[in-house]
Amino acid sequence: MRPAINQFGGLIVAPAAWAANLQLGQILPHIDCASGLTLTAAASFVAAIVALIGTVVSCQAYVVSVSRNSLFVAGLGALTGAAFLFALFLQGAATLLLDACQR
Repeated sequence: MRPAINQFGGLIVAPAAWAANLQLGQILPHIDCASGLTLTAAASFVAAIVALIGTVVSCQAYVVSVSRNSLFVAGLGALTGAAFLFALFLQGAATLLLDACQR
């Protein structure tokens, strides 16, 4: 990817991973309850890894930014990605603490 696109990693990838996890969090508990698996927790942590990748890409773009605008967008992407990463970790922890049949 070009450095101009890299600065948007945390702004696009992390919220998209969170949105996908939010939708899977509505679907997978029924499957978890029926089968006894923990697919919801696995989906949360996979989405967290995807969000982490987007955040790291924004952090790297922040380091190599030359203009003030790209520095701002890369910093905003890194902070946004970190916020969504934290939310995904909390969602994953909640799925480990709650029984799937009670959700």
